[in-house]
Amino acid sequence: MGWLAALPDLVTAAGLLLVWLRPDLTGTAWVGRGVATVLLEFFVIHAGGFFAVVLFGGAPRLKRSLYLGGLAALYLPLVAAYAWAMHAWWMVGAFLWLGFTKVQAVWGGRVDEDRERKQWAAMVTWAASVVAYLGAVCASAFVDWPEFGVTPAVRAAAGFSGGGLWEAHPHTALAGGVLYFCAMALVRMLVRDLMFRSKS
Repeated sequence: MGWLAALPDLVTAAGLLLVWLRPDLTGTAWVGRGVATVLLEFFVIHAGGFFAVVLFGGAPRLKRSLYLGGLAALYLPLVAAYAWAMHAWWMVGAFLWLGFTKVQAVWGGRVDEDRERKQWAAMVTWAASVVAYLGAVCASAFVDWPEFGVTPAVRAAAGFSGGGLWEAHPHTALAGGVLYFCAMALVRMLVRDLMFRSKS
């Protein structure tokens, strides 16, 4: 059942790939949304380690719930401010979706059962996400990715006007996002497989 843990990441990777290949099907606005989704993942990774500790720590369920609420109260306003500045409130929903992909991958039943194993899986996955994200960002910068459907005309229609690498060449951000989410799907399948092997 490891593929179930990987499914949200695979869906996200497929969405970014579709935007990269055929923005004429998704609409040019989704080029900017795809790039913003890759940027939002940074916030999710930053929060991921804290969520793993809280979810599978030894505190009572009520206290863990309060800790999670506090973390949400910290990160959601940051994301909301980012969305407000860019006039794109959909980013809040994207942040919640990306957060869901992290939590559901290790939830799998009662949190009180196999707490140490699940916390190990969460922390390994979080560490892998840091490495994968940094690797994807480097790959987006140093690999000569094809533009595919993100032509200069599409970039202009999507509101990209130059500046930084991802602003001037948004297709590189989409490429990095596809790499990252595919890598994380593989990591989640491997971690889930190791969890079940160690349990048997």
